[in-house]
Amino acid sequence: MKDKKRKILVVGSVVRDIVRSPVGLEKEFPGGTGGNIAYGLGMLGLAPSLFSVVGEDFNLKYSKHLKKNGVDLKVHVDPRDKTAVFYIGTGQEGVHNESWKPNVFNKIEKIPLGKKINEKEFKEIKIAIFSPGTPKSTERHMREFHKKKKEAIVIFDPGQMISMYTKKQFKTCVKLADILILNEFEFVEAEKIFKYDLLKSLKNKILIKTLGHKGSTIHKNGEVIFIEAIKPKKVVNAVGAGDAYRAGLIFGLSNEIALEEACKLGALLASKNIEYHGCQEYKI
Repeated sequence: MKDKKRKILVVGSVVRDIVRSPVGLEKEFPGGTGGNIAYGLGMLGLAPSLFSVVGEDFNLKYSKHLKKNGVDLKVHVDPRDKTAVFYIGTGQEGVHNESWKPNVFNKIEKIPLGKKINEKEFKEIKIAIFSPGTPKSTERHMREFHKKKKEAIVIFDPGQMISMYTKKQFKTCVKLADILILNEFEFVEAEKIFKYDLLKSLKNKILIKTLGHKGSTIHKNGEVIFIEAIKPKKVVNAVGAGDAYRAGLIFGLSNEIALEEACKLGALLASKNIEYHGCQEYKI
């Protein structure tokens, strides 16, 4: 059943993942942080709205795939450019090397949420996650959302773009969020770049730190709750596991279950994701 009461907005990248094998063979999968999170939510039976910027090639297969899995597309299609591409070179132990070609992606800074989402739709949104855009676009979109929608759970997910934030941009986005989610590397990077104790600065905020195969932790009001990782049946590709975790977390929040239980569901989805080459192949 599609959840109409707690509408979810996912803002982030949509990417074509190209996986290259050790012998030079290539296979394409739908990817991108925004696309991966929206897929997970749609696969679980919700109807998330996905805001992003894509190229003319998006309408070939990717858009049909997301629609089939229940995603409400709020994407801006640029007919003169290509969708971003992420190249993943695989070896015998999983990911070997990675490279990124943004193509149309940086134009996300120029497209306001209001161009694709109307006032009625803004009012229906109960949970919004702002996953990697550019620092400029994420700050702009979070400010815009805050002006239009006061009562909602807002998640700030800077991801691999964290090193590009200025201290001012990062603090602004944290201030506009209820939950900050970072992996282990991003947490260290944040404290190094911004030169302050991140945990002490998060008054009345929740920090979720993902630790890969070591699990994850919830930091709230000085309390730390450990969430154990779930061991996958096999390790094929760890790319996108964090996005699957976020989908499980948001699904739990949308069903108003305890944060700890929502994170456990995130750990389950992350484990399932690792068992496949593509980030949008797992099922529950």
